[in-house]
Amino acid sequence: MLAEALSQPPCLVSFSGGRDSSALLAVAVHVARREGLAPPVPVTLVFPGSAAAGEAEWQELVLRHLGVEDRVRLEVHDELDAVGPVATGALERHGLFWPYNAHFHLPIFERAGGGTVVTGFGGDELALSSATAHAARALTRWHRPRRADVLVVGLALAPRGVRAAVHRRRAHREAGAKPWLTPEAARQAARESGLFESRVPTGWEAGIRRIVWRDRYFRVCVETLSVLGDHHGVRVVNPFLEERVLDALAAAGGFAGLGDRRQFMTALFGDLLPQALVARPTKASFDDPLWTGTARRFASRWSGEGVDGALVDVPALRAHWASTDWHIASTTLLQQAWLHDHGRAS
Repeated sequence: MLAEALSQPPCLVSFSGGRDSSALLAVAVHVARREGLAPPVPVTLVFPGSAAAGEAEWQELVLRHLGVEDRVRLEVHDELDAVGPVATGALERHGLFWPYNAHFHLPIFERAGGGTVVTGFGGDELALSSATAHAARALTRWHRPRRADVLVVGLALAPRGVRAAVHRRRAHREAGAKPWLTPEAARQAARESGLFESRVPTGWEAGIRRIVWRDRYFRVCVETLSVLGDHHGVRVVNPFLEERVLDALAAAGGFAGLGDRRQFMTALFGDLLPQALVARPTKASFDDPLWTGTARRFASRWSGEGVDGALVDVPALRAHWASTDWHIASTTLLQQAWLHDHGRAS
């Protein structure tokens, strides 16, 4: 699939310096050299105003290791704010989109005009699903048994109704981080979360085949990136969510999965990446560029309309946006409110 992407140049790799984008860049470089194709070009968004988004040292480490010299750096200030010019342009063209930060790829799509863009979307989720397959590893004695495994295995093997109730209670406790939800919305969200978690089968392979392939979260994200790419004549490739890749991963991990994040990366890309990157304990955050003064100014002027009052406590949401501790999950509501106040609500 990366060979196909490289065959439709220019092939740009959305490259942050994180593990997933670095892994895909490494594989793309390897394939291009093996097949005699034009090399992929890593494209990096640079956010000078955000220390949390800084990955320059990791980027340089990976590029030196791979021997890649041709790269593109796009400096960004507040243009990619959740209701900044890039996002609102996409909102006006396509309506509300998910995920709320999908517009981060638009500067890269513009650069790729007519070519291909490779993203690392889905890598975090796959690695997490492997890392959290505790019950499967305990059942296969993949690691030394621990006392806590009794509870983990017990929950995994419990009837679906019991699992749904446990996960519902956990989700309800976490609802406090989203104070804009009405009590009924919090209960409904917790109920849906519990039902979803109760359907997740025990075992990495079954989870990949029965959940990831069909999960609405992934399908909607892939469709959004495809639609945004189409506007620029760009084919978007998300290797971690391609059926062939998922099928191979499911078979490779089997029941117990591929271990924690480091083990997962080592098993798949350990021979292509610097070991320091594979083992890195940190991860960049791109929340700051999403909520700049542009978002805060709009939030302060928001009419209070355009959201479902049965689900959203408007005064609580307004107060939340006025605080310094806003939750990134409220970003879609911000974009929905922007569409309403600018007469673009569908």
